[in-house]
Amino acid sequence: MEKINDSILKRFQEIENEAKQIVTDDLKKSENKTFFAFYNLWKNQDRKDTIQLMFEELKLNIDKYWLADKYNNDIEKSFNMIYFEHGGLYGGELEAFAIDFNDSDLQLSEFEIMDDRMEYLDNISSLPAFVSPTLYYLTENIQGEENNFDDFIDVNTIYNLFESTALIEINQLFKKANEDNIFEKLNLKKPFYFAVAEHDTGAPKLIYVIE
Repeated sequence: MEKINDSILKRFQEIENEAKQIVTDDLKKSENKTFFAFYNLWKNQDRKDTIQLMFEELKLNIDKYWLADKYNNDIEKSFNMIYFEHGGLYGGELEAFAIDFNDSDLQLSEFEIMDDRMEYLDNISSLPAFVSPTLYYLTENIQGEENNFDDFIDVNTIYNLFESTALIEINQLFKKANEDNIFEKLNLKKPFYFAVAEHDTGAPKLIYVIE
């Protein structure tokens, strides 16, 4: 299964490199100070600290919400996927949803926006998971600055760069979480899948698998 996770990580790294290349090519033709400022904001992130912050928050929220009778009405329920949604350009917080995922015909990383293989359960539903600092910093700084870009295409270009980096960091978060057994009190059916998407916008992306 490690080969699958290596493949997932490699694909996200390719997406990040492509997004970075688009931004740097555009910057060679632009004198827009806002565009440069957000590129530097992206470049100056500390990825190790980001992963640790997400890890600590995820660990706390699992104990506080996912394993609490008040929020989880069937802690013993078995399932094989957690799907995480984030708010895109205007929100870095991710919410968790337990999923019964039919993986009998799985094409890894290929999902549809409304995927009939994903059945939403009620034991973990809209529960806090963690904040992606990378997406949060973008949200925090870009509000009110959108009109200072040359056009909204550049806003989307910057967003794609930040999101691609956030997905790499989240992949590494789940690797660390798995190694530290923070999901051990949940009744996970294996292989167990983690998927992420922007709310109401894109198809879920497979981000990590526990064998």
